Amino acid sequence: MKAAVLEKPLERFVVKTVDTPKPEGFEVLVKVKAAGLCHTDIHIWEGHYGPLKVEERGIKFPLILGHEISGEVAEIGRFVTGFEQGEKVVVFPWIGCGLCKACRMGEENLCIYGTKPLGIVRQGGFADFVLVPHQRYLIKVDADLSSTAPLACAGITAYNAVKKAELSPGDNVALIGMGGVGHIALQMVKRLYGASIIAIDVRDNALELAEKMGAEYTINASKTDVVKEVQKITNNIGLDAVIDFVAHTDTISYAFNSLKRGGKLVVVGIGGEYTNLTLPLIPLRNVKIHGSYVGSIIDLLEVLELYKRGVINVSTSLYPLEQVNEVFEMLRTGKIVGRAVFKL
Repeated sequence: MKAAVLEKPLERFVVKTVDTPKPEGFEVLVKVKAAGLCHTDIHIWEGHYGPLKVEERGIKFPLILGHEISGEVAEIGRFVTGFEQGEKVVVFPWIGCGLCKACRMGEENLCIYGTKPLGIVRQGGFADFVLVPHQRYLIKVDADLSSTAPLACAGITAYNAVKKAELSPGDNVALIGMGGVGHIALQMVKRLYGASIIAIDVRDNALELAEKMGAEYTINASKTDVVKEVQKITNNIGLDAVIDFVAHTDTISYAFNSLKRGGKLVVVGIGGEYTNLTLPLIPLRNVKIHGSYVGSIIDLLEVLELYKRGVINVSTSLYPLEQVNEVFEMLRTGKIVGRAVFKL
């Protein structure tokens, strides 16, 4: 099969022929039709998550990346039931042990023994086929595969973060980073909670997309003092919640300082290194800080239902896998608006 292989960090991907896996037991071989490009893929290519080396997260090379995967069932192991060849599926890529409490609750993204995701620890979807280790990681769909593939990461990441923000109708909410995840979260915040949204980014084209999606206010953080602008918009009250999909040192700082008393900060991005917060202000202002790591398979089921009902949509741009190096560079330099998807 054809695959885009990363031999080691900072090298160009090599599109070449590799062996096609053979499914056994409960495994399913999926013919990949679409594979989304996530900013996590950029971190893997760079070789680190801020101060953390990718090897510390169990990542080994050579590696086939790609964890946002949709396609068709190609072949099943002998113990698989309920799936037939040719059925359209979305793959839940956050593979757990299946036995710990988190996994048994459907939260395999929080497996206590360490999640081993497709395209990160296991071989992924930037290929003609991907081997899914158990049928329980597949969800049948009857929808456009190019749009549903990003929901397996971008969609559930947005959904989980929005739920952790504990919003109420009429809240003032800021979303930092209007990329592949942020533009989906914006729709959820707007359409599920009716909140007033401030979209923050350093790219005017991303802010234009946010405005089209329903943001009442937009702030270009490279041109404006974010905290002062937020105080102006909220009449010096501050924000009920901030969801930071970037999480650099500077974004965490202005996010924290933009919250009102009792406000909530949800940290999603993994792009930063270290930050300084004035610790007494956390209890004095009764601020809640949540980390949010992707989402559960139940989240994916619910997000797919939101997509099916037209509550959310995904802004995508489609590319052939042969352009993997060019598209990676476009994402690294901020030239991708929405989600880039490789169509196979």
